[in-house]
Amino acid sequence: MKLIDRLLEGRNERERQILIIGAIVAIPLIIWMLIWQPLLKANEAAEARLDQRRQSYAWMQQAAATVTAMRGSVSQSAALTGSPQQQITGAAAALAVNINRIEPQSGGRYSVWVAKTDYSSAVQFIETLSVAGMTLYSANMTLLDSPGSVSLRASLGVAE
Repeated sequence: MKLIDRLLEGRNERERQILIIGAIVAIPLIIWMLIWQPLLKANEAAEARLDQRRQSYAWMQQAAATVTAMRGSVSQSAALTGSPQQQITGAAAALAVNINRIEPQSGGRYSVWVAKTDYSSAVQFIETLSVAGMTLYSANMTLLDSPGSVSLRASLGVAE
């Protein structure tokens, strides 16, 4: 209160009224701009992210059903031959999966990076290599901005 008294001290009645009315208007406005508005924007952004994730989940469920239906359709006639690296590149070529990098690891493992492919091709790629006798040690698929597109990083090799 002393601060307010010092602020109003030496002012005429009209200036005091203007300062008081200005404070009455400014305080809620400041609260709105600094606290409430950012909360509303954060809530809208969270709802948009939730909606996008729900759409992605619905698409993944549909793609999983498609992959499950196609599970038995991996062609045995296109048997992969050669070294594990040749099997990986052969499976990728057969499914039009563009491999960005294959890196040999210890113990007969290979790290495979695919920057962009469609989800079903990525799953068929892994399934084809599994049918060919390769073991999937780890896989990381990331959904990309365009619908149905994923990036893939997998570690696979021949089981010993």
